[in-house]
Amino acid sequence: MTREDRRALSAVFSINLAGGTATPGSVAHRLGSGEGETESKLAKLARSGQLRSAGGAYKLTPSGRESIRVVFIGGGFEVIHSGHLYTIEKARSLGEVLVVAVATDDTIRKRKKREPVSTQDERAKLLSSLRQVDVAIVGSEKDIYETLEKVKPDIVALGYDQYHAETDILKEAKERGIRLKVVRLDSPEPGLKTSTILSAY
Repeated sequence: MTREDRRALSAVFSINLAGGTATPGSVAHRLGSGEGETESKLAKLARSGQLRSAGGAYKLTPSGRESIRVVFIGGGFEVIHSGHLYTIEKARSLGEVLVVAVATDDTIRKRKKREPVSTQDERAKLLSSLRQVDVAIVGSEKDIYETLEKVKPDIVALGYDQYHAETDILKEAKERGIRLKVVRLDSPEPGLKTSTILSAY
């Protein structure tokens, strides 16, 4: 399978995960390619069993899903700083698709004991504009595992200081039938935190 094939599969996956419809037009727009060229590529991938089509919309088959690596990260992302950008770039380098889940406003209120700097929808929209991010979604109000079940990533990338334990994520994912790896990322600026930035104002 070529890199361009994986890009097309990744685009279909990302559009569907975001709640859109993966038509030749929407996939072409995401890839920055011509619609006719994209339609031919999608038809070829459907013939090879990587995609299935219904009513002009495409979805990945199990074989197509196995052909791409989906990486998942999550966080508050209230103030996007260079530490976040480093984490996003490192996570994106681990696979073909990067899904970012932003914490809900209520989650931030509970954890930080204050109002969020910006709303969950604003934060998701901002992250979606970054070229390294394929899909930005609002996380579950209840627990991260509901979001993991929705995304079913191949890799969960944790920030260097995130409180989640790798063993807990692996155990819970296994119980839910999700096969994944957990990677703990480093940081070139471990002292750079949103709380530190906010305290300066």
